[in-house]
Amino acid sequence: MSQIAVRLTEEQLRLLDAAVAQGAFSSRAEAVRVAIGLLEDELRETRVADSYRAAYAAAPLTAEETRFLDAAAALVGDAVS
Repeated sequence: MSQIAVRLTEEQLRLLDAAVAQGAFSSRAEAVRVAIGLLEDELRETRVADSYRAAYAAAPLTAEETRFLDAAAALVGDAVS
């Protein structure tokens, strides 16, 4: 595993240390690794969402598909209410 130096603001360091003190993480390093993992997940989700947007822009839904999705949404809305 590689080691790096990171500069943090005093507020960021207080937040990091508080999370460790509260037992959310066993160490600062673990907290940073978890945060980077969450960032990685978010970036992956953004790439997937961008891919879906591009695909739907390239091949928009047909009128029939739109009616079907509207009907399904209405059924889900009724079930939630």
